[in-house]
Amino acid sequence: MDAERVAAAMGPLRTLLDGDGGDLELVDVDATGEVRLRLLLRDALCAECVMPRAHLEQVAADMLRRSLPELRAVTVEDPREHSPGADPAH
Repeated sequence: MDAERVAAAMGPLRTLLDGDGGDLELVDVDATGEVRLRLLLRDALCAECVMPRAHLEQVAADMLRRSLPELRAVTVEDPREHSPGADPAH
């Protein structure tokens, strides 16, 4: 599994998030089949509309496995969890 295949498989997932003002960026694909993504938010108003990180990771894994059956795991870097005053439930 390489970054090019992962990026191509991300299309439907990115479309899903676009409606809520979010996007995903591919950060890394490692040799064990783990993919690391970064959640991008257009502005603070859309932050609450995008699903919580744990749910997003599961949805991303499910959607990516349709094209990448060898995918082992997906992690998402979520800026909402690193912002001062961020609600860890989101």
